[in-house]
Amino acid sequence: MLDRLSAWSLTIRSRPFVVGFTLGSFSIALALRFLVDPWLPAGFPYLTFFPAVILTGFICGTRAGTASAILCGFAAWYFFIAPANSFALTAGTAVALAFYVFVVTTDLLLIEIMRRALLRMRREADRAAGLAQTNALMFHELQHRVSNNLQVMASLLKLQRRNVTDPAAKAALDAASARLDIVGKVQRRLHDPNRQEVDLASFLAEMVPDVVEASGQSDHVTLTLDLHELRVSPEQSVPLALVCTELVANALEHGRGLDDHLALTVRCAPVSPNEAVVEISDSGTGLPESFDLDQSPSLGLRIARQFALQIGGQLSMENRPGAGGTRALLHFPRLS
Repeated sequence: MLDRLSAWSLTIRSRPFVVGFTLGSFSIALALRFLVDPWLPAGFPYLTFFPAVILTGFICGTRAGTASAILCGFAAWYFFIAPANSFALTAGTAVALAFYVFVVTTDLLLIEIMRRALLRMRREADRAAGLAQTNALMFHELQHRVSNNLQVMASLLKLQRRNVTDPAAKAALDAASARLDIVGKVQRRLHDPNRQEVDLASFLAEMVPDVVEASGQSDHVTLTLDLHELRVSPEQSVPLALVCTELVANALEHGRGLDDHLALTVRCAPVSPNEAVVEISDSGTGLPESFDLDQSPSLGLRIARQFALQIGGQLSMENRPGAGGTRALLHFPRLS
């Protein structure tokens, strides 16, 4: 509604339109006043003229409103203030004219104040829109540079690996470069300043195959995705993405069985109005009996557990009963 008022009031009209509207509204007001004159009691000479002045001032500006007020004032004085059909000035006429001048001056003054306020609001809105666009461009550029820098660091770690002979050091460099590469991809996909919600199912459908492909084991992995639409907040999206990538990477690293093949299943779904679950299961050899997630020496699992706690979630890992392999479950609160 405010936008419509602003558009009507602040639109720049052409001179022919202003002249035509002013004369047209005056003519209509005068004709209506003659039409209702037989039914009106004495003392209402300006009844139809006030709306004409207000509309003209609002739509065509203060100057046109003033011109309309002058035309309407003289018409009311001549035709409808006793003695009729004359410009005789008596004490009663002077009071009536003074009242009219006071009312139309107040109306036009209020309209001008409103027009200036609307103009300031429009300028502020345009300025805010410009700043928002600039901030969005800067944000995208920042995220682009951060993602590029992360991937450059991952490439440098891969180059450094060539000069390392120790198997443990090579494995550590591989893990670090893989995590940086994944974080860079997450950064590109999830950091959108205009995005209020993220569909986790759509993101996992894109991300999990990339993680499998990046591991170099895609020929030995059968991937099954059971993904239901699940809206998460931007604050949840990055931790969830990192937890899921760590769990998928952990399954790829430790889940392959004796036949050198891995069946990997990723599922996400709501379990109640207030809770959702992400499940990542594999067909590998399973967890050792002494496994304790809270005491696990794996850096990746420690990272996943901390991110799960950050979003108020609970991460657990267990052997799949009767099926073999491992199942990781992440329960976390849904958007309200």
